[in-house]
Amino acid sequence: MQTYSQRTQTDVWHFYDDMRQAAPTWKEVCGRSTMSNWMNTQSMQPFPSQFTQPNRMLEKDAYWYYAPQFSGCSATAATVKCTVK
Repeated sequence: MQTYSQRTQTDVWHFYDDMRQAAPTWKEVCGRSTMSNWMNTQSMQPFPSQFTQPNRMLEKDAYWYYAPQFSGCSATAATVKCTVK
């Protein structure tokens, strides 16, 4: 499955089908999405100052990220939707 991401006028990111590839059957075992260089570089920009430095993490330190707000996501439906908790 191939998608691309785009930011809307309300500053929300959406994923859209990449029409250059075959439409998804939802039986794919993996997928990928393209994004702009700006989105890629800005997404992790606050990570050092807001996470690694306050937690005194060094390079290659292991950590676990838990995102309970995405626990309501279902990938089995025709349209993937998440219920924010």
